[in-house]
Amino acid sequence: MRSKTLWPLGAAFLILLLAGCGGQTGKTPDSTLSAASVGPRVVTYPDWQSGDVVFECTQAGVNFDGAYKVDPPESDTYDLDTYGNKVTVTFYDGGRYMDWSATLPISAVIVKGGPGANVYLYEPPATSGMGLRSPDHPRPGQIPAISHVTFCWEYRLEVSKTAQTTYTRQYYWSIDKTGNHSQLTLSPGQVFPVEYKVAVAVKGYEDRDFAVSGGITIRNNTPITFVVQSVEDIISPDIAANVNCGTLPRTLAPGESLSCTYSASLPDKGARTNTATVRYVREGQERMRTATATAPVVFGEPTTLVDASVSVSDDKYGPLGTVSASEAPKTFTYTLEVGPYTCGPQDTFYAFTNTATLTTSTTQTTLSDSWTVEVRVPACPVGCTLTQGYWKTHTKYGPAKPRDDAWDLIGEDTTFYLSGQSYYRVLWTPPSGGNPYYQLAHQFIAATLNKLNGAATTPQVEAALAWAHSFFSNYPPNYAFNRTLTNQARYYAGLLAQYNEGYIGPGHCSE
Repeated sequence: MRSKTLWPLGAAFLILLLAGCGGQTGKTPDSTLSAASVGPRVVTYPDWQSGDVVFECTQAGVNFDGAYKVDPPESDTYDLDTYGNKVTVTFYDGGRYMDWSATLPISAVIVKGGPGANVYLYEPPATSGMGLRSPDHPRPGQIPAISHVTFCWEYRLEVSKTAQTTYTRQYYWSIDKTGNHSQLTLSPGQVFPVEYKVAVAVKGYEDRDFAVSGGITIRNNTPITFVVQSVEDIISPDIAANVNCGTLPRTLAPGESLSCTYSASLPDKGARTNTATVRYVREGQERMRTATATAPVVFGEPTTLVDASVSVSDDKYGPLGTVSASEAPKTFTYTLEVGPYTCGPQDTFYAFTNTATLTTSTTQTTLSDSWTVEVRVPACPVGCTLTQGYWKTHTKYGPAKPRDDAWDLIGEDTTFYLSGQSYYRVLWTPPSGGNPYYQLAHQFIAATLNKLNGAATTPQVEAALAWAHSFFSNYPPNYAFNRTLTNQARYYAGLLAQYNEGYIGPGHCSE
């Protein structure tokens, strides 16, 4: 690596200012060559006056902060300044052509050979070039070998930016409740299971509140002090963002940086380009310079979700569960028992209505749907029931009078199943320690006598009587009943007690 003819900053810039930065020394180019749209503009000077780098860059008519001359022309990598910027130059074809690449943008490259020079003007500045050469010799067809090359550049602020998109998605829901029965005919005391389905679905969503925000960072990685005049941020095609950089103008000494923030609301989530433009001047000068940075504005998944889930419940069943938008649609299935109902002297009609409700997670919006089962209970049959207390006292043994002749159909002294006791003795044996055998036996005997006495039963009562008959046919009073048998015996004892006491069935008789 070599360092040649490095233009010292400071004194050289003073010379530049005295020379009228950007002016020419009276020379006029012989011709201007139109280059390709992607290449430089080439200006040919037939009689080039060589000098130091300040003189040559000024003569080329470009604005510049620094310059460097490669002389003699040797292929190598050169230090442009003391800040790590370099240029690599390659000469070929007998030294008549050259390629170059640099680590900072170059405004102009002056290629001198023979009496003239070609000035390659890069607008905007570039970091590489190929096939550069000096102008033809006055004798046509001869290309002089390159005698030296001068690079001219302006230092620029570096600008970078970020872009984060945000938007809100709100979900809208529906609920639909159905049952597998809408009409039932039930006998008094009957309970009937009805199966229900509650379907919850997302019926749509709305995307809104589209926005972009981010940061703009301005770095002065140059040896020059600049003053930032303004910063703007535009989202294509013409949406201006709100930019906050603190107080402007802001002086940035070498090595300093300035951080800004910006934000803008957008009409939709279409893809756009975000461009930050920084306008700045070199301290002590008025000529405005610009630097830009771009970032794509691309929307992905929503950043805020509203009502993205719901909780579902039934007023008679209780909580059913939760459903997220990603799980929907979802159906809950469950069963409720309809009944029991009592009868009257005429057919009685009931409406069993239950309601399912969803509640959204964010706005707590509620939606409900109901299902009604119409129930008909036929008129009550003839007859009424009496309690176990009545039947245990209205026997041939008293003590109440008169004896009820329904006992003739059983006989007070008949042995009760496997108990070793008579019906009468079983009724008078207390269920010590909560013995389920006697708890059930008392209600079973009373219910049997009520039925024999003409009181109508219900399907539930008939089922309870049948279960009790099987129970007493298999177990004696002193059997070690497990928990399941104990619970079942007590359940049916309770059901028969409701029948005997008139809560279900035809009703209670006056005693």
